[in-house]
This record gives sequence, structure tokens and C-alpha cells, in this order.
Amino acid sequence: MTEEPMSRRDRLIAAALAGDLSGEEQREFDLACAADPGMLTEYRALREVSDRLAQSGLDWEEPDLPPGLASRVFAATSGDSTDHAVPTRPSTTADPQLIGSRPAGRRLGGTRPTNGRRAPRSRVAFLGLAAAGLLILGGLGGSAVSALLQAPPEGPPGALGAVEEVTFPTIPDGTSFDAALVAHTWGTETVLEVDGLAEGEIFEVILVSEDGAELTSGTFFGAEQTITCRMNAALMREDVSQLQIRDASGSVVVSSSVPDV
Repeated sequence: MTEEPMSRRDRLIAAALAGDLSGEEQREFDLACAADPGMLTEYRALREVSDRLAQSGLDWEEPDLPPGLASRVFAATSGDSTDHAVPTRPSTTADPQLIGSRPAGRRLGGTRPTNGRRAPRSRVAFLGLAAAGLLILGGLGGSAVSALLQAPPEGPPGALGAVEEVTFPTIPDGTSFDAALVAHTWGTETVLEVDGLAEGEIFEVILVSEDGAELTSGTFFGAEQTITCRMNAALMREDVSQLQIRDASGSVVVSSSVPDV
């Protein structure tokens, strides 16, 4: 059966998972994720799984087939009871040079080639490995998978994927704000849960950099119900100095300075 070629979308996700995006590919990946939230969601899920698999310390080996197994399988599936000679994988003991060059097992997230770039096939393998991890996790049941994928990594402010709570010193009367920042390789994510803002009014989420530059993470409408949103800005967490929410006139509604990382 002929394999279907990978789409450009899948290749970008695979390269991002393998940490193998070139500068041009990184820009293409960022733009694609911004245009397609589903792609970003898929990448995050695969990234979470691949990280957990890499941290698990699991190894796998390729043991030699038991004698005669291949012939018996061939006979059972072909209806031919005659033994067939089936080539077996050469033993590493046949050549002493191979013993030192072939590892006993392959560890998830192995070393890169010496040129610092993964071969294209390893991108496909990395994507397949992470996807396989998702299928394995499927056997745990919905609640277990949800808890595993949604549990963020722990770490200090600025640690990739870790949720960093942000507190606003003063807020308008009748409102409530729960906010957090999440550091990513592509920038900084702002997570908000807001109540009490004027319905239908436009509000803007701003990240202020150390040098005073302002980047818009996104905008949202005030609403009667609780507003929950996640927004991204192309500003690395170590360069963020403040998180602000402003109204349509540009006035600051709430502001918080964040710790240096």
C-alpha cells in the first residue's frame, strides 16, 4: 500500500515537535497557527504527549524473532505448510565494530545528528511517535487523558509551558480578573477569566516589553457572562515587563508588573 505524502501542515508540526524548524519555517509555522487555531491545539496536544514520553525514561528494544516464528506466520496466512527460509536480522555479535556503534535500545527524544539538523524521516517518526502516544492515552479514558494533557508543567516564571499567575493590584469595582502567563517557544500566552466589564465594550490585552514596546495579544468584548480567553503575542516571556488590559479609548483598566525571568 502506497503511503500518502505528508501535508505541509503535518510537516510543519512534525518539525516543530522535533525542534527542527528553520527560521523561515518558524515564521511559516507561527502564521499557520495564528490562522488555524486547530493546528495550534493539535501541536500543543502532541507536544504535551511527546514531552511526557521523553521524560518517562521508557526504552524499547528490537529483539530477534523467535526461531521459526516468521515461517509459521507465513504458513498460517498463506495456507502453505512448507517451511520458508526467512532472512533474520543480523546479530550485532557478528561484527565487534557494530557492538560499540548500535545502542541496546532506542530512547525517546534521542540525540540529533552532528550537523544539528534532523533528517526529514526523523520528523515523520517524531510526529508518528507523539500521535501514537495519543492513541495509547486513549485507553486511559476521557477524564484521565484530559487531566494528563491539561496538567501544565510545573516550574518558575518563564519555564516553558508553566502557568504563571498574575495578580492585578487594583481592579474596577464590580469586576474580577483571573490572569496567567504561559511561556512558549513562539512567544507568550495570556490566559484570562474576566467578569463585570461593560457588555459590548471592546477591550485590548497588551504585553509591554522591557524596552517599553507594546504588543497586542488580542481583543475581546465585555459580556454579561464570564469571559474566558487565551491570546498570544510574539514576545518572549523574558522580555515581558507588564500585562495590561485597556479599553477602547486606550485607558488602562488593569495593569500588573511581572517578575523578571
